Amino acid sequence: MNRYISIEPSRCIACGTCQAACIDGHKRAGLQAEPRLSMFETREVVACITCHHCAGAPCLKVCPIDCIATSEDGCVSVDEKRCIGCKLCTIACPYGAIHIGGTPTTGIEGIGYYTPTFPAATSPILQWEIGVYTCAVKCDLCSYDPGGKPRCVTYCVTDALRLVEPDKIEEEKPARQNKAAKESKALSDYLDSREEE
Repeated sequence: MNRYISIEPSRCIACGTCQAACIDGHKRAGLQAEPRLSMFETREVVACITCHHCAGAPCLKVCPIDCIATSEDGCVSVDEKRCIGCKLCTIACPYGAIHIGGTPTTGIEGIGYYTPTFPAATSPILQWEIGVYTCAVKCDLCSYDPGGKPRCVTYCVTDALRLVEPDKIEEEKPARQNKAAKESKALSDYLDSREEE
């Protein structure tokens, strides 16, 4: 199992600070000015979707030019300068954690704003635009900053995000099992009381 970022949806307030911190850090490192995590929001839950850095990463297996690789610390990352934007990895990812990002290659230097020429309802997999270099964008655990903590985790205002280390999972297992058992018991008691009414 590799390191990854987990989210506690009950703490997330959908403020977007994690995405802003992610964009800023990667832009300063000369990478695509795109967030590496996406926000998923319904009436009941708000959560970030980010790469799970799978041990048998499907995205890595389908890349036709081998620009997705696993580093020694288990981080699955994309070489954005080599990516050809074929979108196979976005289709293969079971979590929807990879998307195609693009930065304009024409216009005023340093300005990342442009007007899309496709309808807003167009699927990201089908979008294509003249003058915009596209490549796969996914969480790289801020690998451009060796030894640092991922920026989204550092800047999350409600501590909804945390970096999960493989060696810590076994230590946390008993506490998580106890919490799940208590929640299950509370739900069972609630359902029993509803049946009695």
